[in-house]
Amino acid sequence: MPPSIDISARTLRELFPAFDQQELADWLVEHMVLKHLETDRFLIQAGGIIRYIPLVLAGSVKVSREGVDGREIFLYYILPGQTCAMTLSTCFKGETSRVTATMQETGSVALFPAPLVHEATRRFPAWQRFVFDSFGHRYDELLQTLESVVFRQLDERLLLYLREKAAALQTRQLHISQQQIANDLNASREVISRLIRQFEQKGILHHARGTIELFSLM
Repeated sequence: MPPSIDISARTLRELFPAFDQQELADWLVEHMVLKHLETDRFLIQAGGIIRYIPLVLAGSVKVSREGVDGREIFLYYILPGQTCAMTLSTCFKGETSRVTATMQETGSVALFPAPLVHEATRRFPAWQRFVFDSFGHRYDELLQTLESVVFRQLDERLLLYLREKAAALQTRQLHISQQQIANDLNASREVISRLIRQFEQKGILHHARGTIELFSLM
């Protein structure tokens, strides 16, 4: 991260209200490593050793997992004030990462050393609550993803995916290829292309090469 960018315990507590113990916020700032990462930069790679727990300060991170057929399956986004629950779980178990985390947009993250996670859990009730809340939130999201795959038609899943991505990026204009969408939804590019044309005919969005503009986020 550029030298001019820094973070104080007060700013950390504003971004992460769960860190309401001043001692915890001071301790985290003392041990964190701050990084400024560009779009598409890998933060965590599947099969890699978990060295840090990412705390997102700005921007957003896409978390995905590789399916049995080798294709990427989108799981969820990490937004400012959040962390990766699956990385926390892997850290507690002492396993290698089962997910890949990629910067969806340029942003800043605070990397908290994984070897200190057990100490933080032991010493600070606020950290314990943060971890449990993270697990609960991601569990609900993954249930929704499962329900979407099992019970929803692909057109519903596609529209939900586009709206969630737009909300995460806080924009109506997405710069994304149809192949990227197909990869995230584990679908064929031809089917995604056909559904996008149908959405455009219905006035839901406008599509140009590599760009999709949503007319409504609801």
